[in-house]
Amino acid sequence: MKHIFKYAFIIALLFEFTSCIEKLKEAAESITASANQPESVSASNFSTITTDGRFELSIPKYMKNMPSLHDEASLEYANIYKETYTVVIEENKEDFIVGFKEFGEYDDALSPIENYTNVQKKMFREVIDDIKFQDYGLIDINNLPARQFKMEGVIDGLDFFYVVGFVEGEQNIYMVMNWTLKDRKYKYENTFEYINASFKEL
Repeated sequence: MKHIFKYAFIIALLFEFTSCIEKLKEAAESITASANQPESVSASNFSTITTDGRFELSIPKYMKNMPSLHDEASLEYANIYKETYTVVIEENKEDFIVGFKEFGEYDDALSPIENYTNVQKKMFREVIDDIKFQDYGLIDINNLPARQFKMEGVIDGLDFFYVVGFVEGEQNIYMVMNWTLKDRKYKYENTFEYINASFKEL
């Protein structure tokens, strides 16, 4: 009788332990799901950054100026803990057109913004492995000609996710590039789109 009670007690403990493990798994899955929920894109969560009176952009308040992200960027913000990064690179429109015509890489049948987008895609293909593009139907941002695409790929063995926007201003063409790790895609995708949509030339 004692043995039966002993085994029953052990079985009960095992069931209890298994139940605890299941609850821990559920809790972990819940935390993971919550961590991957898209974050709020309320305007109150963003700050407007102006760059030398040339353009402005809304940046999440948790991102800080980080002037070492890209040598050619005129705006660089990041949060290294969240692994979120945003840079703006600008290029003189006329210099771009003349330069790429000389290289035979400019298509006169396309607009400057379409040419610039195509050139940048080619450059990304050169440095990113297993690259995949997904274009938006977007054609303007705040009444300026624009294009935007999502991009996934591998750099140095790490999977990254990007939302890249291109805006054609009066004298310059701008690239707004946002990126994070691929497993954080769903959390930050809306935020990156909000950032790009906030671009204004001054």
